[in-house]
Amino acid sequence: MTYTAEYLKAAERLDAITQRVGFALWQLQELEGVAAQCFVLLAQATPGMGEAAAAPLLDAARSRTFGQTCRALANAELLTAELHSGLQGLLRERNWLVHESRITSRAAVHNDAAMQRLLRRVEAIPNAVDHLMPQLVALAQVHVSRHGVSQEFVDCHTKLLLDRWYSDDTT
Repeated sequence: MTYTAEYLKAAERLDAITQRVGFALWQLQELEGVAAQCFVLLAQATPGMGEAAAAPLLDAARSRTFGQTCRALANAELLTAELHSGLQGLLRERNWLVHESRITSRAAVHNDAAMQRLLRRVEAIPNAVDHLMPQLVALAQVHVSRHGVSQEFVDCHTKLLLDRWYSDDTT
């Protein structure tokens, strides 16, 4: 293989890797936000406090690291054993992805087998998010239901929020 062909193949590998890493990070950010919201809802919010009073609590929760949020949820005894274990495993993988993956996976840009190993590990992250997200949502749903909030109310506000997200062209 010529130098140019090797260079192009490495560029293709890097493109595949960065696409998967970007998607994994995007999914992790969603889960981190939901976990922060769950913590505020389940551990800090009081009935009738309203959005204005909750906003500073949400801002503070969102400014914490994912590890801090996971610890706060666990310390408040809000997690099932399965959810706690899943979040801890995902936290380890998240930290590897953010802090070590490039260092520990340098060969992936130059070797197909190394790239495939890296991609399998990276792709497991959004899969874990897909498994854990519904569990966090279920905790929130049970909580609000216990406090007299109807599913219809939740569905209506969810639709309003999604409509706002999808029509908002600002960043």
